[in-house]
Amino acid sequence: MIDLSTKFKSFLTISRAKIQIATLAHPTLGLFLACSTITDLDLFALVYFVLYMLQITFACNINCYFDYEIDQKYKTSLAQAVENLGKRTVRFILLIEGIVIGALIGVLIIYGFIIVGVIASLGFIFAIIYSATPLRVKKRGLLSAIPVIFGLYLFPVLGGWLIIANTFTIFIIIFMVGYALINEGITLVNTAEDYDEDLSENVKTWAHYFGIKTTLRLAFFFTLIGGISCIIGLFLKLIQSYILTWSFFVACGFLILTILTVSITLKDIYKVGLEPDLKQSAKKHAKKLPKWFIITRYPMLFTAIFLML
Repeated sequence: MIDLSTKFKSFLTISRAKIQIATLAHPTLGLFLACSTITDLDLFALVYFVLYMLQITFACNINCYFDYEIDQKYKTSLAQAVENLGKRTVRFILLIEGIVIGALIGVLIIYGFIIVGVIASLGFIFAIIYSATPLRVKKRGLLSAIPVIFGLYLFPVLGGWLIIANTFTIFIIIFMVGYALINEGITLVNTAEDYDEDLSENVKTWAHYFGIKTTLRLAFFFTLIGGISCIIGLFLKLIQSYILTWSFFVACGFLILTILTVSITLKDIYKVGLEPDLKQSAKKHAKKLPKWFIITRYPMLFTAIFLML
């Protein structure tokens, strides 16, 4: 009999709790960048944040459920966590999460956030079709990146922005596109890392479609263009501030830090493609993914926070 503590730890495992630390920036960046002052944040901002966290948890849970057989071979800790909980329990968890997600989307729509509700619904659909059979988009070559780029990286920022703002500005458009690109660029290193494992399980990704060398080049290019776009977007937001307060100068400091951390990440990703064995290089450097995500996202987030203070 598996004790409750073990089951809870297993739930955290299939929810990828450690990785989720870096995902907190996705919805909050949109929310904070839309605010003129901190008082713009309201109850609906909290509802949206909770909705996002439930959706990302659901996406991780359903991915572990449908990847169980593959994880038995390559990611045994995830497979063991599913076994500890039991597949029936995981299905029940997914059902409850889905019901709550649907209810929160309904609340937003009822209170007039129709576009946000549609965006959240699309994100929920992407989470399902990415992992679940029979569609299982994650194994369908070029299409595999679409749910990730839009559902994981673009939609959360867009939805957060629309909770607060009614219109778009040039800086948020530039920032959102850049944010999706820089994160997908980093993710492509992970895609290259899983080349052999995915191929053996008939999972086709960009690495199989383009080849590892080209995929790593795309990773660098996406990270470069995405990083530059994010920095330009944040700078355009920064120069809108006419009052030179302490928070303005702190925001400037975090923007400079963003430039530095994006540069560090670019340098690391560039090195991945220099080694003779690209498969092993991708596997070795993919361990830095959590670091790359955290050091690029959080300076941006703190820039946004201090710009609204």
